[in-house]
Amino acid sequence: MAAAKKTAAPKSVAAAKAEATESPTTFEHAGMTFSVPAPLDMPLDLLEATDELEAVRLIVGEESWAEYRATRPSIRDFQALADKVNTAQAGSGN
Repeated sequence: MAAAKKTAAPKSVAAAKAEATESPTTFEHAGMTFSVPAPLDMPLDLLEATDELEAVRLIVGEESWAEYRATRPSIRDFQALADKVNTAQAGSGN
């Protein structure tokens, strides 16, 4: 009997490329361009984040976060941003 083959969760092509090259991944949301650092370049404080809001803020950086907050986003819009951040860093092992 053949052993079950492990399959990795699918990654976006951009996230896989960023992981391989250790370069940031960028994406568009709310008319802004966000940059997600390569996995080993994520801020250390991310390991102590206690909720998704804090994690997203740390990942996108203070400047982008302040610009995003200035748009007065809804919870629905934040959920969409968080999904994009998760997709962008999908290859980071987080």
